Amino acid sequence: MKVALCLVVKNEKTEIIYWLAWHKALGFDTFIIYDDFSDDETENVILSLRSCTDIRYMRNAINHDLHNIRQVRAYNDALTKYGKDFDWIALFDADEYLDLYGVDIKTYLSAFDTASLIAFNWCNAGTNGHVNRPEGPPFVNYQNHGHNDLFWNRHTKVMFRPKAVSGTIYQVHNVPVHGESMDSEGLPIRWDGPSGGFTENFPTWKGARLIHYQSRSIEHYVNRHKNLEDVRRDSGDPLHTVAKGEEYNSISTPIAAITLNKFHEQMSRFASQQSLVVLKALRASSPSFIVELLHILAPAAVPIFQPAYVPFQHELDSNWISTDSELGNLLKEEASGGQNAIAFTIQNAFGRRIGSQEGHLCLSDGPEDQIIGIYFPGNTCVHLFAQDKKGLRVQGDARVLPVLTYRVWGRGGRTVFLSHPRTGRFLGFTPEGDYSIRKIRALNWEQFQFEPFDLLDAPEHVQVAANWLGSVDSLQTLRMAPCTPQDSSLAINAITALDDVSRRAVEVVSRGILGEHLL
Repeated sequence: MKVALCLVVKNEKTEIIYWLAWHKALGFDTFIIYDDFSDDETENVILSLRSCTDIRYMRNAINHDLHNIRQVRAYNDALTKYGKDFDWIALFDADEYLDLYGVDIKTYLSAFDTASLIAFNWCNAGTNGHVNRPEGPPFVNYQNHGHNDLFWNRHTKVMFRPKAVSGTIYQVHNVPVHGESMDSEGLPIRWDGPSGGFTENFPTWKGARLIHYQSRSIEHYVNRHKNLEDVRRDSGDPLHTVAKGEEYNSISTPIAAITLNKFHEQMSRFASQQSLVVLKALRASSPSFIVELLHILAPAAVPIFQPAYVPFQHELDSNWISTDSELGNLLKEEASGGQNAIAFTIQNAFGRRIGSQEGHLCLSDGPEDQIIGIYFPGNTCVHLFAQDKKGLRVQGDARVLPVLTYRVWGRGGRTVFLSHPRTGRFLGFTPEGDYSIRKIRALNWEQFQFEPFDLLDAPEHVQVAANWLGSVDSLQTLRMAPCTPQDSSLAINAITALDDVSRRAVEVVSRGILGEHLL
């Protein structure tokens, strides 16, 4: 069985990789993608994944016809070009995620031997109270949705057997077919009208649901509203209804753990592939071009104002003053011994060890699950490793790399603060063990204690990675460093640890594919 998914996409440079990883994890073989003249890096992100995924990609010719007219033209073109290659083709948008409750797509379809078409009802999720878009995949940040008896949950998207198509596709929510059209639980579909696309009855979501992230925060709603077709400015359009209606945030249906695990495995594969693309782009650039690019991107040489300021007590008491001090330049006593890399474990502000269990940041229950950090004297970043090689995921940090790199701020001795290298937000723990990576200022609860130990006592994979990372201190050394596919993701950590101008240069050379899941 061969199953494809056809997508018409516009300006989804951040979200598209999550959508592809999700549906690849469900078992879709091929993605047929038409870019509807995006003006961001959506195309570059998609093309960066073609070496590890069957993506058949093209751009729509620019025209000013109604957007859904352009969409059905693309669907009919996909059917003509690729219909014979596949047993099933699905037609979903980039804000629609098929949820099969832990079942893969081919197992699911095996129960539909007599069906020519399957219609999946929307399960519309509201803004979930978000004003700005939170980082990470939508199913993590928008877990609440509306009850099944809401009007717009009767809308559908479909997948169909190409050989059963009976005519030209003329709307985006249904396809004309010979034979049976069924709903997600295998019952005959009852359409609200002759064209279909809207069910007569409310969905049960048995068997499957199509989670529709129609309005991903007020920020997303406003950005969409800027370019909205006049025909969609009607107050009854689902974009407005779902964004403004609290009823679409009322209940939550968890995603199956097996689906989440497969998604994260696929995201790791995508990240590894994109790391190779970045390295290839760097190595294809001449040294003179890199030098000139660094010169162009360098900030203007202006005086730096560094206030000599003693805060008032009320400023300290009101948490107006951050207690971090100097970026990098820590563990000076250990560095004085001439070590190339310093290994350490971490305690939070309350004396609890920081660890990793099943790849997730947590408080440590024992020495075997403690996180190990690596610091190179004079650098401004640290690299954090899980001992079990399962990688490290931090809630609120969208990165999917096996090793996570943070900026480090010294406070004297071994007391430090850790901030996200892109957002600048600080990591901090509560006394109860909860944590956040969204703190604007480093205060008492954001303090950590580094406890150095001999690198030779670290697991072998940490030692190997430390040796490789220690060999890279500039874009030029990164270009020349030997790198196996297994080392490729470490290249992103090395880039993260470079100065701001060098990181910006890499983003230019790699054509904007370094999304929030990498940096």
